[in-house]
Amino acid sequence: MPRIIDKSVFEYGGKTLVALTPDFKTLCVANKNGLSKLLPVDKPEEEPEILEISKSLTSVECDSQSGFLLTTVQGDAYWLNTKTATDQLLARSALPLRDCCVIHSGKMGVFGGDDLELFLIELNDEAHRKHSIKVDEQISQFSYTAQTNLLSISFINGVVQFFSVSSTRPYKVHELTGYIPANTYKEFDSEASLSESARTGARDGDTFDEEQEQRITDPEFCDENRICTRAAWHPRGLQFALPCADFTIKVFNIKGYSLMKTLKNPAFSAVNFIDLKFDPLQGNFLASIDLENILVVWNWQTTEIMYKSEFKHKLTNLIWKVQKDSKTLDIILGTWTGEIVTIQGVAESLPSPNSGSDSIIKDPNAKQNSLFVDSDLDESDVDDASRSKDVLPEENDSENIFTQEANGGKRRYHFDDEEDFIDDDDGAGYVSQKKARQQSPNLPLPGRMPGASLVPSSFRYKPISPGATPYGNGDRRYLTMNDVGYVSVVKNNEQNSITVSFFDIGRFREYHFEDLFGYDVCSLNEKGTLFGQSKSGLLHYRSHNMMHSNWTKTIPLQKGERISSIAATPHRVFVGTSFGYMRVFNQYGVPLTVEKVSPVVALTAQECKVFVVHYSPYHGLSYSMFEQSPTESRYYQRESPLPMVLPQSDPNVGFDVAREFVKFNPIGLKSVFFSTYGDPCIFGSDNVLMVLSKWRSPLESRWLPVLDADLEIWKMTGGKENSQVHVWPLGLNYDTLNCIFVKGKNMWPEFPLPLPSEMEMRIPILVKSKVLEDRKRKADSNGSNEEEVNDQDSADEKENSELVIPPNMAAEEEFLRSKVLSALLKDTLDNDGELYGNENEILASLNGAYDKSLLRLFAAACADQNIEMAASLVKELKQDRALIAAVKISERAELMELTKRVNEIREARFQQQVGNY
Repeated sequence: MPRIIDKSVFEYGGKTLVALTPDFKTLCVANKNGLSKLLPVDKPEEEPEILEISKSLTSVECDSQSGFLLTTVQGDAYWLNTKTATDQLLARSALPLRDCCVIHSGKMGVFGGDDLELFLIELNDEAHRKHSIKVDEQISQFSYTAQTNLLSISFINGVVQFFSVSSTRPYKVHELTGYIPANTYKEFDSEASLSESARTGARDGDTFDEEQEQRITDPEFCDENRICTRAAWHPRGLQFALPCADFTIKVFNIKGYSLMKTLKNPAFSAVNFIDLKFDPLQGNFLASIDLENILVVWNWQTTEIMYKSEFKHKLTNLIWKVQKDSKTLDIILGTWTGEIVTIQGVAESLPSPNSGSDSIIKDPNAKQNSLFVDSDLDESDVDDASRSKDVLPEENDSENIFTQEANGGKRRYHFDDEEDFIDDDDGAGYVSQKKARQQSPNLPLPGRMPGASLVPSSFRYKPISPGATPYGNGDRRYLTMNDVGYVSVVKNNEQNSITVSFFDIGRFREYHFEDLFGYDVCSLNEKGTLFGQSKSGLLHYRSHNMMHSNWTKTIPLQKGERISSIAATPHRVFVGTSFGYMRVFNQYGVPLTVEKVSPVVALTAQECKVFVVHYSPYHGLSYSMFEQSPTESRYYQRESPLPMVLPQSDPNVGFDVAREFVKFNPIGLKSVFFSTYGDPCIFGSDNVLMVLSKWRSPLESRWLPVLDADLEIWKMTGGKENSQVHVWPLGLNYDTLNCIFVKGKNMWPEFPLPLPSEMEMRIPILVKSKVLEDRKRKADSNGSNEEEVNDQDSADEKENSELVIPPNMAAEEEFLRSKVLSALLKDTLDNDGELYGNENEILASLNGAYDKSLLRLFAAACADQNIEMAASLVKELKQDRALIAAVKISERAELMELTKRVNEIREARFQQQVGNY
C-alpha cells in the first residue's frame, strides 16, 4: 500500500520545485524566495545543506551528480554547484527564461524562454561558451532524451518541434502541431510576487489556518503559469508522451512520430496537466498531475490506472525516485506552500519484456555485464587486471541467438567481450599478469614485414568500421563515420538505440531505430546503411529512402570466427571475416562470390571496387585491392605488404593516451576510405594520411604520405608539443582532408560531434628545429630594431599564432605536393576519364604550381651562386614560359653560363617537339 509523507521544507512557504540527481541520492528542493536545500535521500536524519539561489525561479534541473541548473523570471540562467556551494551566472536574457535541461551527459545546458532564442551553454568549459539559435516563437518548455539525442521544444502557439543535437549545432528533424495546448505565460510583478509569497507563507504551527493553506495569493499562481506543454520521454528514447489540449495524454513513437496510445479517464474533470513523466526504470508507468492536484499513475501500455490520489496542496512538479531494491518506485511532489509530498511504493517495476528479471538501475561505479559486443572501454580503469578473468569462453557466444526463451519473452544475446587480445609486447604492464611473456616478441628478424611478430601472438580480431570510436567512459559511441555522415549507438539496459545522422541535412533526413541484435560493425553510404553483428553473422541493410525494401540475412561462421569488417556501396556489399572468408553480395543481398584470403581486419569500398586490409601473426599487415563488377572481376593488388606497424609493437606510441583506442581497435586504424578520385587512403594511429598511387599497376604502386596531422597541428598552434588537439578523419576531397578536430585527452570525437573542418594536404618534409630556429632568428632581428615589444601579451600571441614556414621549405613542399597530386589525377584521367568535368583544368593549374615552386628554388640557387643545382632544377620545368622565366632570373643574377645552359635546354625541347610533328 503506498504511503504518503508530507514534509515541510520551507516554513515561509512559496513556490517550491524538486529535482533529483541521476543516482537518486540527492534531492534538490528550490524555493522562489531565494533558498534551496539539498536533502540526502538515503540519510533523512542528516541536516540538509542550505544554499542561497536566485529568486523568482521558473525551473530547476539536475545537470550531474554535483550541480543543478536554474532559470528565473528575470531571464537569468544559473549553475548551482553543490560541491562549492556557489552559483554561477551562465547567461542573461532580456525576457524571462522558462525552462532548462541538460544534454550530452551533463556537458551542455539548454535554456529558452520568451526571447525567441535557444541558448546552448558548454558546462564543462571554464569559459562556458554559449551558442544561440533563433526560433520563430516564444518557448514554453522543452525536454531531452539521451538515447536518441533528440531535444523536443514546445512553443506557446501549440507547436512541438524535435531537434537532433548529435552535432554541435542542433537542427530540426520533425514538427507536430495541434496536440499540446497553446498557452501564453501570464505576466506578473516578480517583486510583488515575492513579498506576497513571503507574507502569506509565514505561519506559526499553532495558529495556522488550514483553509488559508489552500488560498495561494501569489500573483504568479494562475493556470496559465502552471500548465505543462513539455514532452515526457520514455527512458529508452523511442517513445514520448504529450499533454494534449483535449485533456488527454498521447503517447507517440519516434519512428514516423506515429500515435500509439491515448490515456484518458471520463471521470476526471476537463483540466490541463501540470507535469507528467515516465518511470526511469523500464518506462512501464506514466505519472501525471493536473490543475486539480490529482496524481494519476498509468500502466500506459495497457491504459490501466495503477494509482490515483487527490491532494490538498497546490502542486508544482513531480519526479520519480527508485528505492534501494532497484524496483520499488516513489514519487516526490513539489508544492506552492514550501512543502514536498512523497508517495512511497506507488509502483513496482514490472519484468522487462526483454528479460525474465526486473530491471536494475545502473550504478555508475559498478561493473556491468555487457549484453552485446560492446566496446572494451565500458569501464574507466582499463588497467584492472581482474577484467580479463571473467571472460566467458567462445562457445557461449551463440547461446539463444535463434531460439526463444522458455518464458516466451524476447531473446537475450550473451555476446561477451573478449578483452585479452593485446600482447604486452613491450612489457608496459597494460594487460593482466597472466598474459605476460618471458621473452620479447619484438626481436628484429631479417626480411620481417611491418607489424609481424617473432611468434604468433594472441591477437584478437575485433569488428572494425571506418571512423568507429570506443564507448570510453560513457554509454554511446560512433559505429562509423565518414564524409556522408555518422552512425551512433546508445547502450540501454536490454537493447541499443541507433541513430543515423548526416552532414548534409538538406539532402538527407536523420532517423533512429531500436537495435535488438547488438550491431557492432557498420558501413554508411549515400544510399543506405549496412549493419552487422560480428559473432552471430547477422547482416541488415537499411535504405535511407524508406520506399526501397530493406533486407536481412545471416552468413555462416565457424567456431571462433567473426565478422571483422563490412563495406557497402550502392552496387555491392562486401563482408570480411577473421578467418579470411571474403563474401561479395549485390545491393539486394544476393551472394555473388566467396573466396578465402588472409584474415581481414578492415574494408572500404567504392562502386564495385574494394580495398582490404589483412593481418596475419606470421606476415603482419598487408592489403589487397580488387574489383567485382558485372563486366569485370580482377585483382589490382593481392596481399602486398602494408607499411604500417601495429600500435602494440611500436615503442613510440604513447599508451597513456592511446591504450584505450588500441584496446578497442588493435590495428590502430582510425579510418580507411577512397578519395573523391578513387584512390585508397589510410589514416592510422600515427596520424599520417597515406594515399595509394598507381594502384592499378602492381609494379608501379606505392604508398605516399601526403599529410602528417600532428605536424600540421604543431604548426597551427605555434609550435606547442602537447596541444591536446587531435584529428579524426572523414574523407579526402582532392587535396583537402575533411576531418573533425578533437580537443582533450581522448583522440576520438565524443558527443556532441563538433562541426567538420578541413585540413589542406601538406607533404611532411619540414624539420621542426629548422622552423623554430628560423622564427627565433626573425624575432631576434625584429627585436633589435624595435623596443618595448616583448610584453607578455604579444609573446603569448606570437606563441599561439601559426608558424611561418621558411621560403625554401615551403617551395620544396609545394613542388612535391603538386607532383603527387598531378600523378594521382593523371592516373585517374588515363584510366577513368573525367569524373567531374574539371579535371583537365585542375591538372593545368597543378603544372603551373609545379613550375612556380621550381622557379622559387631556382631563384634561391641563383642567389647562392649554386649553378649546378640551378641547372638541375631547370631540367624539371615543364612549360616553355617557365624556361623563359628561368632565363630572366639567371640574367638578373648575372650568371651568363647558366643562362646559356637554360637556353640550350629550351632549344633542345623545341627541336624535339618539331621532330614529333
